[in-house]
Amino acid sequence: MNNNSGEFTNPEKHNDSGLTEPLQEMDIAKIALDSANVGIWIMDPVSGKFLPSERTRDLFGFLPGADMSFEDAMSRVVDKYRKSVKLAIENAFKKQHTLYIEFPITGFADQKQRWLNVTGGFSSSTATNSYFSGIIMDVTEQKQNDLRRSKFIGMVSHELKTPLTALKAYVQMLNNWAKKQKDNFTIGALSKVDKQVKKMLNMINSLLNLSGAEAGKIHLKKEEFRLDVLINEVVEETLFITSTHHIVTSPCDSVTINADREKIEQVLVNLLSNAAKYSDKTAEIEIGCTVRGDNVEVSVRDQGLGIAPADIQKLFLPHYRVESKETEKIAGFGIGLYLCAEIINRHHGKIWAESEPGKGSTFKFTLPVG
Repeated sequence: MNNNSGEFTNPEKHNDSGLTEPLQEMDIAKIALDSANVGIWIMDPVSGKFLPSERTRDLFGFLPGADMSFEDAMSRVVDKYRKSVKLAIENAFKKQHTLYIEFPITGFADQKQRWLNVTGGFSSSTATNSYFSGIIMDVTEQKQNDLRRSKFIGMVSHELKTPLTALKAYVQMLNNWAKKQKDNFTIGALSKVDKQVKKMLNMINSLLNLSGAEAGKIHLKKEEFRLDVLINEVVEETLFITSTHHIVTSPCDSVTINADREKIEQVLVNLLSNAAKYSDKTAEIEIGCTVRGDNVEVSVRDQGLGIAPADIQKLFLPHYRVESKETEKIAGFGIGLYLCAEIINRHHGKIWAESEPGKGSTFKFTLPVG
């Protein structure tokens, strides 16, 4: 072996994988990248210089050999996504976090619309030299399939919601009749039917909101309302559906916010129902809200299974569920927390979780006051 080149001098020699030498690590990496049809990029933390591969330029619609700066690449991002993409990259760059984002672009030369997936992180070439790098892929076809799926889910959910709404109305009519007749057995049976109808309607609303979120169509109807009053209403409703759990409302500050009342209600319902699903029936669930400066912070604390640090970062991704022996029998679509995050983000708030395995979890979110 030649120490200067790093290559094997015998071209017929084979390694354990069956590959013929000489074959350097960079050759293997290039072959792998070419096969996967992905681009690579590097940013120098000191100078901020951006170095894209030829495939990366191609994905942004630039011609072969053309110069493409970071600003050039960002100029191709669709307007409504550009600010959030830049912010995600800047935060990952400054805090040395892993980067994972998807966004639509319009190609520079070809003017084609496509969706790109960018993954990156910090690596070290020497003990004193590090660089921010990653890969970029065209996920247009996958995104289009996702949007078609979301549209289908939305249509089916609308069709299911209509008969359920009618069923709920008939149950209420029968319940009123049973109360006049003082028929306690029928009253009890209809109460159970009403609970199941409400559960089904909640699931359908989640699916409808999922299809809207994935299509970028979560519309807000903002109004002023008392958040502490809404919390008390949601607690009463949750206790009606999940009567086996003990929910405690800690003293809430009286606060008025300007937000979409129905969607904030959905966030509260999701967080409370999650706390109930992952807690023992005898365990206490606590909800409260506190004004902190220009924001109000809402917290939902349970004494359930808890969440591992590796899972906390993925909780708010679509269709992600923590997989374990304890959770495999718990029903769910893995979309509740994703929808919560989308709704809170649209309100310019923040949402996060604090947890340790075996010690329960606390989910918190903030909303602007006023």
